Amino acid sequence: MVSLMGLLDSILGEQKVQKAAGESKYTNPFSVTVGFSPLRLSAKRSSTVSLLVKVRNISPDPQLVSVDALLPKNAMVGFDQACINKAVEKRAGELKPGESKDITIGIWSSSQTAEGAYPVDVTVFAHYIGYDKVMSYIKKSASLRAV
Repeated sequence: MVSLMGLLDSILGEQKVQKAAGESKYTNPFSVTVGFSPLRLSAKRSSTVSLLVKVRNISPDPQLVSVDALLPKNAMVGFDQACINKAVEKRAGELKPGESKDITIGIWSSSQTAEGAYPVDVTVFAHYIGYDKVMSYIKKSASLRAV
């Protein structure tokens, strides 16, 4: 008995997909983990935690890497002591195949920071030649608790 796919291949002809020169079979060149140290931010007082982003190049090619982080605009937490900056970019440089890099980003609270959970969105970009062009990216989210 001929399978349906085999029948269609025999009627339509088998299609072969060839990759362009230099095209990688990896759609996501990174393994990314996100965490905090310490785990919680202090509410109602000035304190800081470190957002820890670990990026590992799992592709066979070197990658030019940058990391973006975003906080909610209406929250009294920020990437500076005044809690005004809600976005930050860190350029990590080139990662060779299999290489890992830890990127640390400070997050501050103030005397006006309410208790609760604050979403932190992290995007890791693979760039082409310079930081102006993006080849691919991966997004991760985490929740930072203020107690």
